[in-house]
Amino acid sequence: AVRPDGSPAVSEYRVLSTFSGMALCELHPRTGRTHQLRVHCAHKDGLGCPISGDRLYGKGGGRMCLRATSLTLVHPSTGKTMTFCVDDGFQEM
Repeated sequence: AVRPDGSPAVSEYRVLSTFSGMALCELHPRTGRTHQLRVHCAHKDGLGCPISGDRLYGKGGGRMCLRATSLTLVHPSTGKTMTFCVDDGFQEM
């Protein structure tokens, strides 16, 4: 939710291609807020274009078209930073 008393959130994006009234975007959340990318895409002060299939912030219908190519987290037990990546031809920017 977008609220005046909410925590700040920063996301960076790049449009990779457009087709049939849709866009393929690369999204990078720089802060870790709940639903951050979904809100930034859908909100009028963001991209103004919800993620396809987003039932909460968009029109829904089918699976949500949001996929991570990398994920970094701190393991809750060991404290070790762990990174998981998918290698499918996309390059980290």
